[in-house]
Amino acid sequence: MSYISTIYNLIEKEGVARISDIARAKGVSYASATNAVKKLVSLGLVDHRRYGFAKLTPRGLRIAQMLKSGESRIKYFFMYVVGIPEKKAEQIASLMVYDLDAETRRKLRKFYSILIDFTKDKAEELERFIQEQRKNTELPEEAYRLKGKIKEDEDYE
Repeated sequence: MSYISTIYNLIEKEGVARISDIARAKGVSYASATNAVKKLVSLGLVDHRRYGFAKLTPRGLRIAQMLKSGESRIKYFFMYVVGIPEKKAEQIASLMVYDLDAETRRKLRKFYSILIDFTKDKAEELERFIQEQRKNTELPEEAYRLKGKIKEDEDYE
């Protein structure tokens, strides 16, 4: 999926995505980028002819846009809710976004929509959200123990 995002970003920035540009952006060899693009072609996500440009199919474009918006939400969450500097938040988001399944993305979207412009009025909505997530799951004892270690961890840093 990270190759889809790279192709999308190159097209947005440069207007086209060449295999050499993809390899450079990903920090991989030309052969590795070629193999990844071939795989994306076989999945129907990219159109590419030998020595031509890589182009996202409509399905590939939808996935790239979904990944991009998910990455932005994660970045802004870490920046504006957690207080992480932008560059670090971008790194975290780029690592997280590709490993999320559809259900996790859906829950994060909901959580983001509550917290990004949080006010007192949204406190009840946040409480309902958390209760809904915990409805079928019991919080393990370890979670409480870890909460108790926060002060200890902060002292260590």
